[in-house]
Amino acid sequence: MELTKAKICIINAGIGGWYKTGTKRLRKSLNEVGFAGDVITWEDQYPPNSHPHEEVPYYFKIAAFEWALYRQYTHILWCDSSFWAVNDPMPIFDIMNEQGYYMFSTGYSLGQTANDRCLEYLGYSRDQLMATTEWATGCIGINFENPTGRELYKTWKEYMDAGLSIGSRLHDNQSEDGRFLFHRQDQTCWSLSCYKHEARNERGLDHIAYYGTGHNAQQLIFYIRGI
Repeated sequence: MELTKAKICIINAGIGGWYKTGTKRLRKSLNEVGFAGDVITWEDQYPPNSHPHEEVPYYFKIAAFEWALYRQYTHILWCDSSFWAVNDPMPIFDIMNEQGYYMFSTGYSLGQTANDRCLEYLGYSRDQLMATTEWATGCIGINFENPTGRELYKTWKEYMDAGLSIGSRLHDNQSEDGRFLFHRQDQTCWSLSCYKHEARNERGLDHIAYYGTGHNAQQLIFYIRGI
């Protein structure tokens, strides 16, 4: 699909704490950089048909994707409330359009961030996942016109529907294996989907940086920092 014919949007939900303010900052920044797509956000409310965060952590991301899909968006980019744009994000949509998805790595391995419950449910060993990349879900894009993108999302949603995001971001006795550090909930589910479908990304890695760290100013699109 030509990107000029795509129906594109950026989605976000900022619920509780400082997140609502972060959502406003994100919207303002996208307007300032001239983003031509739609921006769909929820402030201090869940997207329709979301489970509460306390019951299924971060299911509101799936609900936001589902809302956008129902409205026939083809290229959908989720951004956390800690993100704000300093340049037009269209290069990320170009990657999504060509590759089927966009994501960036966290620096951890999936073996460090998947709790025993996930491993048992999927039949994986921790040894199997120690060299497997964990991929972030703070900024995650899906091209639903692309079969790989659709399959990645379908499996991610399946794992979230199964409750595999449930678990603590502290060690919290979720494994007796000392290599396990903490469960990353929706991020773990997404990374397990990427492992199943052998998805990786080597493109656009300079598009995102934590505020105050070294970055490629010519490539940077989003900064990350809470409020």
